[in-house]
Amino acid sequence: MSKHHISWENIQEWSADIAHKIAADCPDINHMTLVAVSRGGLIPAQLIAYRLNIRDIRVMKLISYDSDNKRGETKDISTDRLFDGSDVYFIDDLADSGETVRYLRRRFPNARQCTLITKDCCAEQPDLSAVTLPGDAWIVFPWDVD
Repeated sequence: MSKHHISWENIQEWSADIAHKIAADCPDINHMTLVAVSRGGLIPAQLIAYRLNIRDIRVMKLISYDSDNKRGETKDISTDRLFDGSDVYFIDDLADSGETVRYLRRRFPNARQCTLITKDCCAEQPDLSAVTLPGDAWIVFPWDVD
């Protein structure tokens, strides 16, 4: 498995790309909700919100990896239920297996799924993505701790 180190410049560029795609996709940007999928979507959601001049960012806390980075069942551990799925854009850093995208689509069928990176082997593709990388790549984000 090859490591792909992602730079802050990549994050800025890809976040700008997603913001542009959301602006083109959303009929009324003043009445939309951005939801960061925690933890990976927190920084991208903030950057996208700044570009779109959106102050209201919600957080959905999902986990699909255990403490040993082993994939498990996707679980929602959120306490905030202040969005209903209409005019909602979920922001995440990576669509790897597609399990998070699948989970959110089942739960919020009218919402849009956005990721900075989608792996080419991803079984459930997000609606909006900035870049596609190989399925065997191990993605290292600038905020990852070694």
